[in-house]
Amino acid sequence: MTAPSSARPDPDTERLIAQLRTRCEALERRRARDADELARQKAESEVSLHRLLTGLLDVDDALAGSVRWSARQDRSHAAATVESLIEQISAAHELLRLRLLEADVRPMDLTHRHAVPDVARVVDTRPTTRHPADTVLEERVAGFYLGQQVLRTAEVVIAVPGADAEAPEEPAREPKRSGPSTARRQPRRLPRHKRRSRRRS
Repeated sequence: MTAPSSARPDPDTERLIAQLRTRCEALERRRARDADELARQKAESEVSLHRLLTGLLDVDDALAGSVRWSARQDRSHAAATVESLIEQISAAHELLRLRLLEADVRPMDLTHRHAVPDVARVVDTRPTTRHPADTVLEERVAGFYLGQQVLRTAEVVIAVPGADAEAPEEPAREPKRSGPSTARRQPRRLPRHKRRSRRRS
C-alpha cells in the first residue's frame, strides 16, 4: 500500500488565495489610514471647540464685568434706558452661562476655598485675620472646567496673615450755606429808665 502524496492546491486555488491575501492587506492599510484620519479630525475638532469656548469665556468676562458695574450704580437715579440696558446685560449673561453648561463648561467658583495652583493663579494678596492663609477672597477672572479638565485657570486674590485693611473714614462734611456766614447782630435794648429820659428830652 502506497502512502498518500501530499495534497497541493491547484494553480487556480493558489491564485485565489493570493488575491484574498492582497485584499486583506489593502483593507488593513485602509483601516489604518481611516483611523489616522479620524484621530486627526478629532484633534482638530477639539482644538476648534477649545478656541470657540475660550472666545465665549471672553464674552462671559465682558458681561460679568458689566453686571458688576451695574450692581455698583445707584438705580434710584438711573434713567429708564439705563435700567433696561442693565436688565438685558444680566439676562444675556445668565443665558450664556446656561449655554456653556449645556456644553459641560462649568465655573469653578473658588471663592472661600483653598487656592490650588492647578486651577488658580494668584494675582494679588490681601492681609486678613478672618480667613486662613491661601483662601480665595476674590476671583478677578473666573476659571472654568470642561468636563473633568481645566478649560481656563482662575486669576484670584488670596488671604495672607496680617491685620485687616480698614476702609478710610470720610471726613465729616459741614452743611452748605448759601451766603456768607456772618452772624446777625441783635439790636441793643436800653434800660427802661434811659428810654423814658430820652422821650422827655
